[in-house]
Amino acid sequence: MQPTESTSPPEPEPVAAPRDALRGSGAVVADGLAGIVSALVQAPANLLAEQNRPGRATVRRLVTVTLASMLVVGLVVGSFSGGMQMLVVPLKLGVGLLVCAALCLPSLYVFSSVAGAEQSLRETVLALSMGVALIGVLLVALAPVTWLFSQSVTSSAAMGAIHLLSLLAASLVGLRLLERVMRALNGRRIAGMRAWGCMFVIVMLQMTTTVRPLVGPYEGAVFGERTFFVAYWLETLTPRTPR
Repeated sequence: MQPTESTSPPEPEPVAAPRDALRGSGAVVADGLAGIVSALVQAPANLLAEQNRPGRATVRRLVTVTLASMLVVGLVVGSFSGGMQMLVVPLKLGVGLLVCAALCLPSLYVFSSVAGAEQSLRETVLALSMGVALIGVLLVALAPVTWLFSQSVTSSAAMGAIHLLSLLAASLVGLRLLERVMRALNGRRIAGMRAWGCMFVIVMLQMTTTVRPLVGPYEGAVFGERTFFVAYWLETLTPRTPR
């Protein structure tokens, strides 16, 4: 009889990382806004790892990044009209974006929990803070382009459309990061995140209408007349016939 050859079980093939897995090594994020921004755009997994380290106020620093970003963006938006708008618009954009996040946080936590998510409220705040901060950073990255148009375009409606497209593009990427963070926290995709993202965008658009005018002359500190943002856009874009 010939000796039987011992056969070892085949080695498992390496499993490819999921397409939307978070990048990062879990290393400590450097101090300062530059370190947070770098981790946010290059290694968001490091921000998740940092939240459990003592003395690391990650959410607070993300909020600081958001406010600093919207300050820069507000200066660019306000430069179209100048004057008081250079002071008022940055405040409106910074506070408005954070208010939108606060208004939508309860629905994000409850809806994701109903869909089977198991992250804590603290982790939900961190995930939302990362998405909102990335929106601000992306708007800053687009600021040189929007500034060029603000110095060469005379129509407030056209300039408003340019800023709106920038906001929608940044929101798409920021909400995509939020979806990936939620998946990383739970180990699986959470249903309904894109529907929630649509609601968040609608809330942002309504907020821009509530704190208007952002593009155009300063009209005082009071809120404008109550209106739905779609109705306001239609009224703005519809040419008025002279009497």
